[in-house]
Amino acid sequence: MSRGLFFIALLIQVGCNSGKYQNAATENLDRADKLRYEQYMIQGHQLYKTHCSNCHQEDGTGLSQLIPPLAQSDYLLSDSARTLCIIKHGLKEKIIVNGVEYQQPMPANETLTDIEIAQIATYIYNNWGHTLGYMPVKEVSRLLNACQSN
Repeated sequence: MSRGLFFIALLIQVGCNSGKYQNAATENLDRADKLRYEQYMIQGHQLYKTHCSNCHQEDGTGLSQLIPPLAQSDYLLSDSARTLCIIKHGLKEKIIVNGVEYQQPMPANETLTDIEIAQIATYIYNNWGHTLGYMPVKEVSRLLNACQSN
């Protein structure tokens, strides 16, 4: 019963937000993928608030010299597969984002499912100046499997 109510609520939310998240990267998606994209954006926003915004902030700006920004991030845009691996497995080494060095480790989120990571990635790659578009769970799963073998 509660699963059915959740699905109905999600459909209403997607319907009410229809077109809200569209950008140049989504123009050529078919209707089904546009709906999935909107669903991923809604779910991704909620997951981002739960798992990411404490450090990276709601607006993606990070925390000064401590936590790197996701907004307008050259590091984020340079390798989406690497970003997926970092979301899942964390990061311990230093990185350079927009010319600034960050050494704070990022904890792993290994309890997140592939679809949750796809939703978070779709959200962060379509906010704060990014327009990568829809990241299907099948592609995310393939990329996550590749990073596990590295």
